[in-house]
Amino acid sequence: MNAEPSNSVTDAELHAWVDGQLSPERVQAVSTWLLSHPDDAKKVQEWQAQRTALQGLQRGVLDEPVPIDLARATRPPRRAVWPQALAASVLLALGFAGGWWGHTTTVPSTTLARTVPEFVQEARVAHAVYLPERRHPVEVGANEQAHLIQWLSKRLGANLSAPQLQDQGFSLIGGRLLPGQNAEARAMFMYESSSGERVTLHVSALGEGAGQDAAFRFTRTGQTETFYWVEQRMGYALSGNLPRDRLAVLADAAFRQLPH
Repeated sequence: MNAEPSNSVTDAELHAWVDGQLSPERVQAVSTWLLSHPDDAKKVQEWQAQRTALQGLQRGVLDEPVPIDLARATRPPRRAVWPQALAASVLLALGFAGGWWGHTTTVPSTTLARTVPEFVQEARVAHAVYLPERRHPVEVGANEQAHLIQWLSKRLGANLSAPQLQDQGFSLIGGRLLPGQNAEARAMFMYESSSGERVTLHVSALGEGAGQDAAFRFTRTGQTETFYWVEQRMGYALSGNLPRDRLAVLADAAFRQLPH
């Protein structure tokens, strides 16, 4: 019998990916696999949701965020897996200083990213899973925006807002709650253009140790482009299958409307 191709991924490896127990040499391969195999990516999202729900049952409180101090105190030591493995991603420095990007000083400068944070990887997988979804792309629609914001804010333990991108040609269609690493809640807002193009804004509460990253960073995996930044201990990742310059305009608009 021929050996299994080295770039194939087993269910055991997907489970290890969810649990954060995947060997360092396989993290990059599995992450890339998920971005190009939406069925497996959706399976991983479902497992993450089940894991989060079970941990919530153990706490006895399903509708409250994990206290940051408790989450950080009980978090097992992190392997140096994600930064090492994901450093091989295609990371691009943007040289917009002399062009459109240089029209304002209120937007953070763009620098070369040497590693990809976990929240960005989560954002890219979530984007790949829900981008093609037509019937249920979001849990709560834009017609219930006030409820959506209140619900997601409570779950993340932070005051969230959904930037308005109509002037850039994209309307909010809704959002959903997502599971993150270590049972932490994440939020995702989805926007759509009149021609059916979609972008997603993934929001993570990073806690006291996150610091502040006064720069946009950019990563590309396949056809998916992502701008990300950290502000006020919140991680934001805007993803879309759009040209980089178009996504930059949306990232600029979103940044201006979020807390500083």
